[in-house]
Amino acid sequence: MRNIDTFRQYIWLINTVLQSKKISLERIQKLWINNDLNNGKPLSRTTFYRLRQAIEDMFGIIITCDNNDGYQYLISNPETLKDHSTQIWMLQTLTVNNILIDSLSIKDRLVLEEIPEGMEYLPTIINAIKNNIMLKMTHQGFDSPTPKTIAIEPYCLKVFRQRWYLLVKSDQHPNELRIYALDRIIKLKETNQTFEMDPSFNANNFFKYFFGVFIDDKEKPIRIVLRAYGKMIPLLRTLPKHHTQREINTTEQYTDYEYLMAPTFDFKQEILKEGPDLEVLEPQSLREEIRTSLANSLSRYQTY
Repeated sequence: MRNIDTFRQYIWLINTVLQSKKISLERIQKLWINNDLNNGKPLSRTTFYRLRQAIEDMFGIIITCDNNDGYQYLISNPETLKDHSTQIWMLQTLTVNNILIDSLSIKDRLVLEEIPEGMEYLPTIINAIKNNIMLKMTHQGFDSPTPKTIAIEPYCLKVFRQRWYLLVKSDQHPNELRIYALDRIIKLKETNQTFEMDPSFNANNFFKYFFGVFIDDKEKPIRIVLRAYGKMIPLLRTLPKHHTQREINTTEQYTDYEYLMAPTFDFKQEILKEGPDLEVLEPQSLREEIRTSLANSLSRYQTY
C-alpha cells in the first residue's frame, strides 16, 4: 500500500498544475524544492512522469504537455474533477487531509464538524464487500428499544451528511435491501460464509432517484416542482438538491425547479428545513403533506 507521503505528493502535483492552469516542468521542480514532501531530493523528470502516471491510474486525472505553448503542463480533462466518483471523492478527502496536516500550527482556529462514530468498522465492511463475505452485526436503531443481531450481506456504503451507512440484505429480510447507520452498530464481525452478489446491482443506480439514505421500494420516482424564493434561488443554482434538478421557470420574485425523484422522508425533511424559502407546487399530495407538517409544527407553539 502506498504510504501517506506518496499520496500527499499526488495531491500536491494535482493542485499545483490545477492552480497554475499551465505550468512548465522547470517551475514545478522549483516549487517542489520549497515544500516538505521532497525528502530532500529534487524532482527528477523520471519521478515527475511516475507521479503523472500514478495520478492518471488512481484518479483518472490526465496531466499532459502542450508542446505548442512552451511545453507547459496542464490538466487536459478538468471535467473529471466535477465527477462524483469514488476516485474524486478520495482525492477531495486527501486534499483536505493534506491541508489540515500542514495547518496544525493554527488548529485552534479551525472549527470542524464532529463525525459520528462507526468509522472503525470500515475496514471490516470494505473487505467483506470486496470478497462477498457475510457479516454478523449487532445494531440498535433510534426507534429500537433493544439491540438486534442479524447476519448480513453487505452491498454498498454511502455517506450522507457526515454519517456512513451500509446497505445490506439480511437473514431477517432476505428479499429486500435495508440501510443501517454505522454509528448505531454495537458489534460487527466477519463470518466464515460468503454470499452471491446480485450481478445486476449497481449502487449509483439504486440511489439514483432517492435523496439521502431513507429508501422505500413503495415510493416510485415522480415529477416534483418546487418554487424557490429569495436567497434560495441562487443557492439552488449553485448547490442543486438532486442531480435531476432542472430550472423550468424564472420571474423576478421566484424560480421553479423540477425534479424526478421518490418523495421519501429525507427529501420531505429537506423541504421543511428551508421554511418559507421553498414551496411545493406539484404534486398536490406532497404539497398537502408538507402543509400538514408545517401546521402541526405551528400548533406546538400555540399550546402555551
